[in-house]
This record gives sequence, structure tokens and C-alpha cells, in this order.
Amino acid sequence: MMQRPFVAKLKVAGMLAVVALITAVSCKGFTDVPASLATSTDSSTVYAINGAPLGAPTAIHAFSAQFVPATADFIFDVAFDLDDQAQIHILPQRQVASGLQPTHTVSLATVPDSFEAVSSVPSGLTFRADTGMIIQRNQVVIAQVSDANACNFSLTGRTLFAKIVVKAVNRDARTLQVKFTVDPNCGFRSFAPGVPKD
Repeated sequence: MMQRPFVAKLKVAGMLAVVALITAVSCKGFTDVPASLATSTDSSTVYAINGAPLGAPTAIHAFSAQFVPATADFIFDVAFDLDDQAQIHILPQRQVASGLQPTHTVSLATVPDSFEAVSSVPSGLTFRADTGMIIQRNQVVIAQVSDANACNFSLTGRTLFAKIVVKAVNRDARTLQVKFTVDPNCGFRSFAPGVPKD
């Protein structure tokens, strides 16, 4: 069976990260491992998870920096939904999965600044683990993702971060215009373009 493109991209990115990590450690030692992957920004139309067309994007997978359908393989981090009043719901993976499914922790927090102004994860931010949120248009959400498939072998941290914003909602079509930036380097907190320095 053919792998979906984002799964293949995830595996390739993981292998590249491991190669870069081995090279960095051999040159600099374990105490000063640099980031090896550039931050990634994308925007697209996603569907509300309830009632979405089959295979339509309804979620974000942070490490591969892609919009994906929230399917039963649970290769995603946060999904989106709209209620009867067209309120925007952002749902961590565990809120979508049944209790019997293996999942990872995704913690969410909001920040008052604009999407462009948030250049890194603010210090002292309080995250809520595996708890969905109702958010407003243009309200910036920071997702802290504890995905062992992405960070299990990392020397720099066990989590990665994404900033997310919903720019617009089409109530009739049940779609949302979503933008995100991901830092795919575990333990790094920058959303600035390029390979993070910290």
C-alpha cells in the first residue's frame, strides 16, 4: 500500500534530522547541539472535522508542517471544528481520539499578540494539556507537541512548537482559513524564518 505523502515526508525529515544531529554531536559534543531544520509557514483552507468531505484537510501535523485529514491513524496534532454558532474549536489529538487509541500530548495556550508579532514562544506561557479551546478569529494559539515519533531521539528537547491562527470562517461551507508556523527542531522555540539559533 502506498504511503501518504506527508507520512513519507515525515520519515525523510526524521532521517535528515538524525543525520544532522549525529554530525553536530560528533563536531561539537552533546552540550551545544544546533538546530538543523528551518521553520516552516503555510496557510490553507481546512474543513471543520465534523461533516468534512472524505480526505479533506481538517488538522495540522506539526513536525511535517502539513495540513492533513484527522483520520484514524492519528498522524496529526490539532484538528479544527465549528459548532452551531460557528464558534471555532481547536482540538488536541487526544480530544479527537477515543480513550483506547495511542496518542501523544498536545498542550495549547493563547497569546495576545498578532501572528506576525509572535517571533518565538513567550517565556512563562501557561499551557493546558490535551484540552480543546474555543478561539476567536485572529487569536494566536501556541501548540506544544510531545510527539515521540518526532522527538524521541532528540538531545535538545522532547517537545516542538507551532503557532496557529484562524484568519476567516465560512459558516455555510464549514471551512476555516488557517495559517501556521512550525519550529520542527525539538526543544527550540523560534518562529523566525530560517534555521533557529535558540
